Amino acid sequence: MSQSDMNLRCATQSRVALQRCNDYRCCRCMVIFRFVMAAFISVLTADLKSPLPYVAWLAFGLILGVSGPFGSYWALDLPSRILLWLGLMAVGMMVGMTIRAFVRGVLRQTDFLRGAVLVAVLSALVMSGPLYLLSARVFDAVEAMRPSLIDLVIFVFGISLLIGAVREMLTTGAVPVLLSTADLPDQPEDQPLPRVVARLEPELQGRLLALTVRDHYVDVYTSKGRGALLIRLADAIAEAEGEAGTQIHRSHWVAWAAIRAVEKENGRVWVRLCPELRMPVSKSHRAKLEDRGLL
Repeated sequence: MSQSDMNLRCATQSRVALQRCNDYRCCRCMVIFRFVMAAFISVLTADLKSPLPYVAWLAFGLILGVSGPFGSYWALDLPSRILLWLGLMAVGMMVGMTIRAFVRGVLRQTDFLRGAVLVAVLSALVMSGPLYLLSARVFDAVEAMRPSLIDLVIFVFGISLLIGAVREMLTTGAVPVLLSTADLPDQPEDQPLPRVVARLEPELQGRLLALTVRDHYVDVYTSKGRGALLIRLADAIAEAEGEAGTQIHRSHWVAWAAIRAVEKENGRVWVRLCPELRMPVSKSHRAKLEDRGLL
């Protein structure tokens, strides 16, 4: 083989290798993009299905419409103010949910404090400018009472942070009257926490009690409270290794040590974890309770 043929062959092989490398990078980027978009859409869909945004929209829209902040009380009559603030709150809620889906789904920021502050900051940056320009038209007759840009930044930041705090209180917090945890043995010091518990905030990291599906989230019940993770139930159960338990329903997993009683009601079977918390047992999983003498 001549030198020119060898050079041509090497050049061809280099082009093929480069093309394969580019194809691999393109494929990898597409996979990452699809994963990120799936997470983004998952969070946004869960928020759209939740009643909280709609309750917040109606409540804040009516409160602001009646109170008439930033001079709207003097510039508009009551029906006009209510329509104005309901419209502004509707746009604000959609922008806020989109930003929240970006923060939690794309940036994977699930810590409440950092996530809520980041959502509030981004919401203020995105919405304050358009609101300021809109106020120049709506409140033109009361120039002295028009809000400044700083006023609107603080206003949007505060509303967003308040909604985030309400959402956190409704989705996490202490497990109510968990009398069932009083006689639970503590987590052995030499035994690491299950990975699904280690994902939670430090103040919620206790003995794992149960996992349950809520929209696109999994609620993680521990002896110290309840947290929510954006994860599939199957993955959460896999990360519960270290705490003996079983899946009792397509949407529920419980630790054996957390079961305080088994109840029957109208042909259905439930496991009781505490006075306010019980979970259904599907027919296909009842044999697990029978094998342990619980049913």
